[in-house]
Amino acid sequence: MLKKIAAVALIAAAATTTVATPAFASAGGCNDRSCIEVDGSGLRVNEIKARTTAGDSFYGHFRIYGGGIDVNSATQTWGFSGFTIRPQRDLPNGSVLCVEGWVKNDNGGHSLIGRPCVEVHF
Repeated sequence: MLKKIAAVALIAAAATTTVATPAFASAGGCNDRSCIEVDGSGLRVNEIKARTTAGDSFYGHFRIYGGGIDVNSATQTWGFSGFTIRPQRDLPNGSVLCVEGWVKNDNGGHSLIGRPCVEVHF
């Protein structure tokens, strides 16, 4: 009887040490002329990149936001190489990260040129 209890306890202990594999790794996508690329694993986000679609460029700025992040780039000419931030931290499960591309107009205003988003989830 004692051997049977010990065997059940050993199986239960082994079952509780199984590690779940995270669903999020790296994600990206484009909307209109703006793109987002996110590199990470699990809930950890290492890098977020805002860029234009291939072959495009504009004078203006990018905004990267979501999951407690809200950063604007400098206003300059941006192209495919884009603007990168490196949070190097875990974000809350279900966080939605977005990029906005903003063209600076001749009249001093700005026009949105895309808002792609990705979800960070475990």
